[in-house]
Amino acid sequence: MSIGSRADRARPRVFPLAETTPRANNPLARSSRIVTPATSGSQRLFAGMFWSDPGAAGGWAFMVDDPLEGTVVDGIPHLGEHDEVYLCLAGRARVEWEEGSFEFGADDVVFFPAGYTYRSTVLGDEPLRVFYVMSPAPAWMTPLEGDVP
Repeated sequence: MSIGSRADRARPRVFPLAETTPRANNPLARSSRIVTPATSGSQRLFAGMFWSDPGAAGGWAFMVDDPLEGTVVDGIPHLGEHDEVYLCLAGRARVEWEEGSFEFGADDVVFFPAGYTYRSTVLGDEPLRVFYVMSPAPAWMTPLEGDVP
């Protein structure tokens, strides 16, 4: 099995966080999309950071049986069938999903499997800061403030 010519392959790269530009998701949350197909050449994963202020709430859907990428379902974006992992660096959040709820905080790693819809709320007075990885890379993401269509 061939993995393609070297010219077509993604290459290792360092992405200094100090050089990222967070953009607004909404008035209480910012994101920086760091490792994307455009920045890395990888179609297999997508990674970034997000910062959410106290009281911020949001959600996302990785529903397997919903074939429509680029849609908003029940007020939250449907991103397609993806698994996602968070490394929480600061703050605390509560996540609700079809089978219950859980909380996570600094130094926790959280796995979000495809097939569910999640809603999260930042708890306490400390902003939430999270590094995330999504696989495979989504074909569609909600535009951030300042994104060029």
